[in-house]
Amino acid sequence: MHIQIIRRTAQKNRDCGAGVRVSPMDSLSPSADIICDEILNAVRAAPAADLIGLTVGSFWTVVRTGAGAGMASSMRSETHLHDRKPIADAGTLGTRTPHELTELLRSDSPPEAAIGLAAVNALLGPTARGLTEEKAVEILRERGGGKRVAMIGHFPFADRLREDCGRLWVFERGLNRCDGDLDDEAMERLLPEADVVAVTATTLLNRTLPVVLARVRSDAFVMLLGPSTPMTPALHAFGIDVLCGTLIDDPDRVRRAVEQGAVTSQITGVRRMCLWRNG
Repeated sequence: MHIQIIRRTAQKNRDCGAGVRVSPMDSLSPSADIICDEILNAVRAAPAADLIGLTVGSFWTVVRTGAGAGMASSMRSETHLHDRKPIADAGTLGTRTPHELTELLRSDSPPEAAIGLAAVNALLGPTARGLTEEKAVEILRERGGGKRVAMIGHFPFADRLREDCGRLWVFERGLNRCDGDLDDEAMERLLPEADVVAVTATTLLNRTLPVVLARVRSDAFVMLLGPSTPMTPALHAFGIDVLCGTLIDDPDRVRRAVEQGAVTSQITGVRRMCLWRNG
């Protein structure tokens, strides 16, 4: 499959910050379906594994397999109230294989897509190569020092990051919206001005990642971050310079925390890992 890259990326040498020339961008943007296809193509190469358990918590969804475990944000919305069924086959999903669960990533229902993405991460994370143990906030401090930084999704470290950036714009439309966060209209206007762009991986679940990437300036440094992030180099083809995700070392501990309504900072038994795009 030909991937239509939406922007020209400038991969920077991590030691000296020197830019590297790459091919010009395609004039067309990839759709959410194309991005989903590339992620699932990467998953198909992963070894088969048995499904051990599936947990949908208030804030996180966890899939445990014989190969490892993965997590994704449990997406909710008002449209799933009043007798609607956000997870159509709830109660019977345990009969599926992890590879079958990954197909839910295609769902238009964010809670179903979260199960699919957690299954993707359970299969891809343990087999990913070239990972480095780094925290996204430290990369943002280094890359965003004195620069204009756009954050898609309000991360807990946003306020601590402000003092390091020349400007920090936080765009949030969901339940995490805080005073001072900007809306979609402001994002359309300001995102092209950003030198560094940090995008929450939940944009894979609500299918807004293509809209965000289409507005990013050609030479901006782009990160996809959060525990939902799939650790696959397939995403680098869309102009993402580094993936900042989570590997689960203790699946049982993570499951217990998620079942009891834990938020990110309360979940232990994980490591923050990154996958950089090669020059």
